[in-house]
Amino acid sequence: MALVALASAKGSPGVTTASLVFGALWPRQVLLAECDPAGSDVAIRMTGPAGAALNSDRGLVSLAAASRKGLGDEVILAHSQQLDGGLDVLLGVRSPEQVGGMGGLWHPLGISFNQMQHGDVLADCGRIGASSPQLPVIQSARLVVLVCTATGSSVAHLRERLSTLVHHVDAQLGVVVVADPKQRDGVKQVWSVLDAMSLPVRHRWHLAYDPAGAAFFDGRGHGRLDKTQLIRSATTITAEMASLVSAPPPQDFDMANAAFPPGDYR
Repeated sequence: MALVALASAKGSPGVTTASLVFGALWPRQVLLAECDPAGSDVAIRMTGPAGAALNSDRGLVSLAAASRKGLGDEVILAHSQQLDGGLDVLLGVRSPEQVGGMGGLWHPLGISFNQMQHGDVLADCGRIGASSPQLPVIQSARLVVLVCTATGSSVAHLRERLSTLVHHVDAQLGVVVVADPKQRDGVKQVWSVLDAMSLPVRHRWHLAYDPAGAAFFDGRGHGRLDKTQLIRSATTITAEMASLVSAPPPQDFDMANAAFPPGDYR
């Protein structure tokens, strides 16, 4: 299968929310891996089946302790958990201080993610920089997607990060702009910046900025998630991402197959 890495160049443009949404809509078996050294958001925002609390001690840190046995599918999945709604997740560190205990795990972890037979892996890599410890995971990915907003500062940092990444990764590159659906001019300006840089960023997507839809992935949603602007925009993006890294999505996939958190979606 394949590893898809999602990251941001600055701030919090919604990488975790985007990763959860794409994971819920992914048309094949998928594992969401939190590789953000800043600390886990999923354990705080989401719950396990029937609303049970997730075990914050089971995830990336416990996997690091068990990695002497190798990093095959069975070992990785033994340290993953399932969210209420059905999405499998490998929780990240509880705090940045725990990153030191990861040792040299990042490089073999990235390779193992990209070679998993169980399914694809979406890695939420958080904010990245030149000295980010999770860079080996990004370098192992088949598709690297940077998430940004349409603000000037976000685009400036995106430009800087892409200029560096293009020399250090062999993966396909993509950009997701999180913006109000009506902010089409702002999104076009981001594309113009990329065109002016002459970088090989062929895959470009506009994910709707939609607080009502995002609330479902923070335990606060009400109503019909499948009718939100967030899900309508994410459905096409997810299908295209999945097709880029492997076989085309199954033709019979529909919203009934989505690993959404519980709610009134039908």
